[in-house]
Amino acid sequence: MSNPSDSRPAGSVVLFTNGETSYEFFRDLGEGRVGERLLLAQTRTPKGLGECVVLKCLPLPTAAEVTEQYQRTRIRLEEEVRRAQYLRHPSIARVHGLFETEHGLCVAMENVEGLSLHTLLAVAQARGCYFSEAFTLYVGAEVAAALAYAHARTDDAGFPLGIVNRDVNPARIRVGPHGEIRLTDFGVAFSRLAGRLATSLPSPQGEVLYSAPEALLGEAVDWRADMFSLGLKLLEFSTGRHLYDPGHLRIEEVEARASKEEREKVLAASVAALVTELPAFAEDVIWCAMAFRSDDVELAARGLSVPLRDILHTLLQRDPADRVFTAAELELVMRSQLARLGRYTREDALREVQHALAQASDKLWDFEVPSDEGGITPPVQEAWSGAAATTASSSRGTRCTSSSRAADEVPTEPGAGPRRRTLTKQPTA
Repeated sequence: MSNPSDSRPAGSVVLFTNGETSYEFFRDLGEGRVGERLLLAQTRTPKGLGECVVLKCLPLPTAAEVTEQYQRTRIRLEEEVRRAQYLRHPSIARVHGLFETEHGLCVAMENVEGLSLHTLLAVAQARGCYFSEAFTLYVGAEVAAALAYAHARTDDAGFPLGIVNRDVNPARIRVGPHGEIRLTDFGVAFSRLAGRLATSLPSPQGEVLYSAPEALLGEAVDWRADMFSLGLKLLEFSTGRHLYDPGHLRIEEVEARASKEEREKVLAASVAALVTELPAFAEDVIWCAMAFRSDDVELAARGLSVPLRDILHTLLQRDPADRVFTAAELELVMRSQLARLGRYTREDALREVQHALAQASDKLWDFEVPSDEGGITPPVQEAWSGAAATTASSSRGTRCTSSSRAADEVPTEPGAGPRRRTLTKQPTA
């Protein structure tokens, strides 16, 4: 979660040393997206314990074990470090460097404290209401600012790098302990960096449920794919609804919408999904990405304010050519709307998260926060009063919303159960 205590005893397992800095093993975070191992490490210098870092490690194989997959993973990690030198932005996690050790290759990255939007979505469902529109606009504007910076980067000669994150999803966006918003990873980003490794098979590189339709169908992607993914995230965070998981349609109805040409595209993309070992639900997601219509966006965004609905409609266009907002333009639009609602700062965002944690505290026993998240806790007094307020509110059947809203601007209430992550075919008679 947060950085370990400085009172941690010496003598821990040292993974490697660089100059006067040693990197001591602290926690195994599992497998990464390109086959590397993720570790949380504590740095130590002659002055004492330093910061925690995340290590992406690729063990050194024997000569007989040097496979094509190993070579591709190594090249991707090296490319990530080279690309990171162009991504020096306060809302983007830093990559410290690449280290060759006797045991293999390690990429050291900033350990970003805070809670992901994925975790906060679970908190919203537990407490029975979503975060405010101001919070959504604040997060969206901060992420848009980081993407605008990345999309506009050029190499040392001034040529556009064409960076596309390709994985803008709630698990990669964090609210930090001071209310700051951070993008934690550009590890699967596309760029035109010299010497880059081309994708062997056209398929989504990030989380399938937040990939743009063109990425799911194996088509070329550019900055507009990031804008669609951000739109999906903002829609889900505001309403709990997802275009690729429509509660009002069965998968057979989704398939029936498609033309012959669209069916052929879905078939080709589904075959590629099998070859690249995407999750089992990827085929259903591809169908939904092909078949959703403007009316589906309108239905999913119901209950939101008109300005926020308009923003989502612009972002969630099936055809990339119709997504007219650049990330820089989206940031300006969202900050403008946020200003109309009143002053909202990172301190306000932190207080809103803390208040939500306090309200949901007695309903999160079955939810396990990922081991690399943390650093935000509600004040003790509010944790007690928040739980009591939640109980009283539930007994009255009230909503977490202002009574001054118009009838078409009432936020939806989260469902009681866990979110569905797949579409299932209905049994035939």
